[in-house]
Amino acid sequence: MKIAITGEKGFIGIHLTQYFRNILKYEVIELGRDYLGQLSKVKELDWLIHGAFIQRHKDPDTLTALNRKLTSDTIKCLTDNDLKCNIAFLSSLQEDLDNPYGQSKKEAKIALNEYCISVGTAFISFKLPNSFGIYAVPNKTSFVATFCYNLHNDLPIEFNKNKVNLVSINDVLPIIGNLKQSEILYQETSVDEIYRLLQHFHEINQSHKFPELKTKFELDLYQTYLSYINYKI
Repeated sequence: MKIAITGEKGFIGIHLTQYFRNILKYEVIELGRDYLGQLSKVKELDWLIHGAFIQRHKDPDTLTALNRKLTSDTIKCLTDNDLKCNIAFLSSLQEDLDNPYGQSKKEAKIALNEYCISVGTAFISFKLPNSFGIYAVPNKTSFVATFCYNLHNDLPIEFNKNKVNLVSINDVLPIIGNLKQSEILYQETSVDEIYRLLQHFHEINQSHKFPELKTKFELDLYQTYLSYINYKI
């Protein structure tokens, strides 16, 4: 099977590329940052895993406009090159919220689904929670990565009590890899609870002991914490 992934250089994209290529043994086409230019050169494709999206901008209206253009440009690229492929869209739980990013995801989901219907291909969409794991960039990709990095480097950590839905990237990969419409389960927690758990791991680690891990979620979180011991920004 031949797969292409947009946003492949991002946190989730890196993991998906490795999973499809090394675990599922699919052919993964490298698109890079200029994914539209590279996608226009592809002649045959079974699935497009579409994750490229703009998450933050100081102006909400600009964020919406940029993401609308990104979606329309993607559809135009597929249409102009007669590339009729199935699409798996990486959406977000935020698509159910009334904010520019979430609404942009919802609009893109509708537009891409309509495109697939028009050309007779399959469309699936995954509502992704906040994901954590190795390769996440501190101060950018994941607050978990930021907490881990700061703990290892004795840097101050700011946290709040906001509720958050978290999932390990290790649990996300096989669900997307099935290429079937499925729900991604997650842990309902809070930012301060995650901070206190990571702080506990850090104290245990400094005493050269292994923490008592009660759940797979805690194991994944601990392994993520350990991955930032020698991380350099």
